[in-house]
Amino acid sequence: MARKTNNRPQKFQVAIVGEGETEWFYFNDMRQHESFSFKVEPDLPKHSDYKSIIKTARKKRDKGYDLVFCVLDLDRIMTNETEKKGYFAEKAKILVNKGIEFIETMPCIELWFLLHFLDNYSSKVYLDYNQISAPLKHYIPKYEKTTKFLKPIRLYEFLSKNGNSGRANKFASRLEAEKENSNNPLFNFTQINNLINKLKEK
Repeated sequence: MARKTNNRPQKFQVAIVGEGETEWFYFNDMRQHESFSFKVEPDLPKHSDYKSIIKTARKKRDKGYDLVFCVLDLDRIMTNETEKKGYFAEKAKILVNKGIEFIETMPCIELWFLLHFLDNYSSKVYLDYNQISAPLKHYIPKYEKTTKFLKPIRLYEFLSKNGNSGRANKFASRLEAEKENSNNPLFNFTQINNLINKLKEK
């Protein structure tokens, strides 16, 4: 008798590669809260540069992941001409980056968090984390990029319960659209919503 084979479809494999603890805790909490089946890599990273992040993303893709999200903050990249030139050169390698989707935020992921609490759309420009952390602390008291703060608060769940995810998604989409027509290279935008929307479609 022929051996029975398992014809069940293989689960779609997704990896999210971020650059710091904030991304790791946020996406890991999202994975648990939404019952998503993806990996967050690397395990509790320590502020990797874009080269390390892209390298890790390519390794995950080569290991067989169907889709790899490469999540980056642009504040340092966009304000350093050498890093800016190097990053966009790496991002432009279409064949080498096949299966990898770049998810960018200018200045940093905290912009996405802040959008959850805004009543009205704003295209105010924040240049870095220090500038955006001040208004964010009005809504997330004592917010800081540390394991001690991030681990117990469960960021994704906190934002879902205390902010407005739908409105944040609309604001993010509008910022990204307006960025395309802006002459300001530091125009603020985020694509984190695109990542979440894609995961919910899988």
